[in-house]
Amino acid sequence: MFKFIKSVWWIVKKNWYKYILVLFFGIILAVLNLFPARIVGNLTEGIENASNTGQALTKEYLINDIFIPFVTVMVLIYGISFLKRNSQNILTTTIYYELHNKYMKSILAQDGAFFEKFQSGDLLTRALGDINTVKFSAGNRLLNIFNESLTVIVTFVAMIMINPILAVCCFLPLSLILVSNIILRGKVKNNWKKVREKHSLMNNVVLESITNVRTIRAYSKEEENYQKNLKYSNDAYKVELSNLKINVVFEALFKFIVAISTLICFSLGAYFYYKGYITKVSDLVKFVMYLGLFQSPLTAIGNMINNFYQSLISADRLNEIYESKNSVVDLDNLEINSIDKIEFKNFKFHYPNDEFNSLNNINLVINKGETIGIVGKTASGKTSLVRQLVRQLPTDSNSIFINDKPIELYNKENIRKFISYVPQEHVLFSRSVIDNVRLGKDNATQEEIDLAVKMADFNKDLADLTDGYDTIVGEYGVTLSGGQKQRLGIARAFLRNSDVLVLDDSLSAVDGTTEANIIKNLKEYRNGKTNIIVCHRLSAVAHADKIIVLDEGQIVEEGRHDDLMREQGWYYEQYTAQHFKGEVEL
Repeated sequence: MFKFIKSVWWIVKKNWYKYILVLFFGIILAVLNLFPARIVGNLTEGIENASNTGQALTKEYLINDIFIPFVTVMVLIYGISFLKRNSQNILTTTIYYELHNKYMKSILAQDGAFFEKFQSGDLLTRALGDINTVKFSAGNRLLNIFNESLTVIVTFVAMIMINPILAVCCFLPLSLILVSNIILRGKVKNNWKKVREKHSLMNNVVLESITNVRTIRAYSKEEENYQKNLKYSNDAYKVELSNLKINVVFEALFKFIVAISTLICFSLGAYFYYKGYITKVSDLVKFVMYLGLFQSPLTAIGNMINNFYQSLISADRLNEIYESKNSVVDLDNLEINSIDKIEFKNFKFHYPNDEFNSLNNINLVINKGETIGIVGKTASGKTSLVRQLVRQLPTDSNSIFINDKPIELYNKENIRKFISYVPQEHVLFSRSVIDNVRLGKDNATQEEIDLAVKMADFNKDLADLTDGYDTIVGEYGVTLSGGQKQRLGIARAFLRNSDVLVLDDSLSAVDGTTEANIIKNLKEYRNGKTNIIVCHRLSAVAHADKIIVLDEGQIVEEGRHDDLMREQGWYYEQYTAQHFKGEVEL
């Protein structure tokens, strides 16, 4: 439990006053809960005295000494319980918000290497299941275990004041609840860790199936995919069932221990009364009622300690995300107002889990206003090169320069404001067309949006959409064609109108006429700004100020279109094949 408290101490420190308020109400409740037993004990004593003296209980006694105090105490217990529960709910909601907020901030601050390590389904499981577990323990169980412990202490003291020997004899079997938790805690923690891991794997498969459902149907893989989902679901079910069995064992064991304690209380209590160690029936009645107050919190403490072992695993899984460090580090916090020059000097790069470099000895200068074409065979390093500009992955220092200064000296968020990157994947949200375009510039006017859509040659498609700009594109743009998705992404980048535009194979799904229109608009409207075009269809870069050809991560050809055609290398061969014989697969 203390390890769990240490892992969530940042929450406790931030909301200490809310914790103190709940604990204050808990202390009052612990004391108030003793009064009903005392009142019942007084009533029993009154009945005993009346029986011994032969006198009836008076109406005034029943009203003034029993009824009014009992009602008053119950009203106070209800009022304080309400205030405690309300304060606790506010605290729990605050914790839930802060856990989610920190979780999302941690994820959004990560680089590409992080998302290669953690899959979407795993992150989703942690965001939903583990955050809920930690929230409930940090907001409810942590306070409840203190309040229940306080109730146990106060009640045990009251029992000792009646008869210390009887109190200790009743407590001894109940202490086995704590002992059993200590013995089984290792098994509980290991099993819960397996539960969370299996749920992460299952959610990965489910998310993958939902995302790629059209591909699964296209290849008639429904049954195979169903069996795959079934396997991972069964694995999760088995470990979850094992966890439930452990909980059942705990619950049954606790009830058995409570039954033994109750049996000792009645048997030994009756014996003590018979022997005269307890002289009043009212004391025995109060003791039995105190035992009821004592047993329930102690059982709850046992269950909560068991749950804390599970919560510790969830807290560790969240801390794994919270403590993940961005491998792309800013060595300084310089800011820029524009990007006038980009330079790669003897640049080399390899992905975190790869042994060999994806890029080697890249030397390239891009001046403001130039259009650069990057072409080459599949997997030659084109995307790896342009991704370095938005600093998605760590690189060697002093190898990429912006305005003649190493890129790592700049604030990476600041640099990204000046670069519009359209990736190979179609990144669309389940929103309207206009909302997807407006992601490029939140405060864009309708005229600016119309111009961006026109530049991306998407305006001709609006008439075919059900609600025009207001058409919902569906998750991942499922209602649009591949070419339409690409052009919406391009329109978003045009709307942003950054100093540098990077089109990473973003014209692959459009026809030749549409491509020509987009390139024509790009030359017209982005004159004086830097454009970097990665493509397979060489006609898209024939107008570029400079074209580089990559092969196995190295620049093997460089120059303008006419220069490369005269060299009659790879570029010449591919351009000729595409121009005269139709495009071939590169």
